[in-house]
Amino acid sequence: METEEPELSGIKKILYRKFKNMKPEGRVEAISYDDEKKKMLIRVVPENSKYIRVVEVTVRDYRGRDSVQTLRRKEGSFRISIKIDLTKSYNFSFYLLGKDGKFIRIEKSLEDLKDDIKRIKEFNKSTQEIREEEKPVNPAPPKTKRNWPNSSSYAQALQNVEFSVSKKYEDLRRSKFIPNSNVKYRTLIHGAGNFGVVFKFQVNESYYAMKCFTRASQYIDTRYYQISKKIESARLPFLIDFRYYADAVRTPSKPAEFFPVITMGWIEGQTLFNYITANYRDPAKMSSIAKSFLQCVIDMQTNSIAHGDLSGDNILIDEKLQLKIIDYDGMFVPALKNLGSEELGHESFQHPKRGRYYGPRLDNFSALVIYLSLFAMSKSPDLWKYNQNDPDKLLFDINDYNSPEKSSVFKDIEKLGGKSSRLANLLKEYVKNSPDWDGVDIQKIIKMK
Repeated sequence: METEEPELSGIKKILYRKFKNMKPEGRVEAISYDDEKKKMLIRVVPENSKYIRVVEVTVRDYRGRDSVQTLRRKEGSFRISIKIDLTKSYNFSFYLLGKDGKFIRIEKSLEDLKDDIKRIKEFNKSTQEIREEEKPVNPAPPKTKRNWPNSSSYAQALQNVEFSVSKKYEDLRRSKFIPNSNVKYRTLIHGAGNFGVVFKFQVNESYYAMKCFTRASQYIDTRYYQISKKIESARLPFLIDFRYYADAVRTPSKPAEFFPVITMGWIEGQTLFNYITANYRDPAKMSSIAKSFLQCVIDMQTNSIAHGDLSGDNILIDEKLQLKIIDYDGMFVPALKNLGSEELGHESFQHPKRGRYYGPRLDNFSALVIYLSLFAMSKSPDLWKYNQNDPDKLLFDINDYNSPEKSSVFKDIEKLGGKSSRLANLLKEYVKNSPDWDGVDIQKIIKMK
């Protein structure tokens, strides 16, 4: 039974109808602490910032004195810097007022915020000193641009390893390339992407993947050198060590020029898209893979790494149900900050305003999209109908991001309530802000209730 509308008129009636299904909810967190100035920066992130008129906080210090301060609005959240002595006792009462007059109070003590402070300090400690070799580089581009071979040219060339592989690399010259048995017509090609084509080869008893480039940036040597070095030092089990060969393979059409390749261990497994297609009706598997995926993103961010193109076909689930993340063309590491990105990522997984943004928050949007999709399907498997057998998306696409209020998938997820609804609202808020919006904390999404 619907609640009877109160007798209102004028602007009060307009506001009631516009916001009657909203309530002033949000979270409070400390996002930094200045030890020298003893100032804590606190952020309040409402579920819908445009609905909130004002946020105030009453601070009660260790002497029992109260002070009321107004938070400033910034990029979908409200912030305030307060002088705090971490050795003393403080209590905070945050007042969130909606545009229709509804309000809520969120009570916090200093002890509640100390976990945030501890996590921030640990993170800053691990990232504050970028090693000398990681300082941003800015190399001069080559004098001439390269005309890259196409997939067919590489496939033809690798049928004759003695011709195609440079004599500088005897390890590659011992390779035996394996035909793809999963396609109708015989070919050596096992996969293709935006930047290159993938082949499978064998050396002794081990199998490897080789990526040959069909296009690449002028800075490819620098880019892959720095990415390889960062992955090796981070030692994350879901990132695969690779080797970059600068001038390794030539083709019959360009016999005088050798082109670079990348090799890495061959991973037997399913893409995330194929794994979901086979298991979307199993809530436990969807929930487990969602948590595992988000932990991978957290581990990368802790090591100042962003993948740049997280999607349904760049995430693999191996035979032991362990995640592997592949394809590092668009990866961000601190040393490459000045070079920018050549990769824009899969449209259905990227912020609609991403453009050429290239920085440490590069994965936040796609991580939220993927985690929300998996988590929501653990509650309602029938949501997979929105995929429509499209390997280039999960549940959402660019139309949903451009018009979230008209999106059927957003509406169906919001109907689930609880964490699913809160995550959907967070994603809707994200598309209104910039790609590097600081309103998403990946570490807190897993713990969200």
